[in-house]
Amino acid sequence: MEEGHGLDLTYITERIIAVSFPAGCSEESYLHNLQEVTRMLKSKHGDNYLVLNLSEKRYDLTKLNPKIMDVGWPELHAPPLDKMCTICKAQESWLNSNLQHVVVIHCRGGKGRIGVVISSYMHFTNVSASADQALDRF
Repeated sequence: MEEGHGLDLTYITERIIAVSFPAGCSEESYLHNLQEVTRMLKSKHGDNYLVLNLSEKRYDLTKLNPKIMDVGWPELHAPPLDKMCTICKAQESWLNSNLQHVVVIHCRGGKGRIGVVISSYMHFTNVSASADQALDRF
């Protein structure tokens, strides 16, 4: 993956992956790195990954992986509670349907929304016993 463009791919758990790109990343660099991430995911996980897109809807994401859910909300705003419940339930359903399934949380524009979703899911499923532990883990 191209160096110096702020791409961050982190395995939060074996089955939850966070992928973030900074808002200032050029479109060319973003698309190149996105293709690299897609190749890596396919080589490690085959077709067993679901992408939860927390940024604005992007058709180039759908071209790279048809299993995508656009669940974003405006940057610098809190997500509606019903949206968080929907996101957590979608993750739980996907992960529980097959032990090989992984969830990729994608956001272009920073890590704030990714942190909210991952911490909420960990608390939702009691992966972490408290909200503080969920935030510390991320």
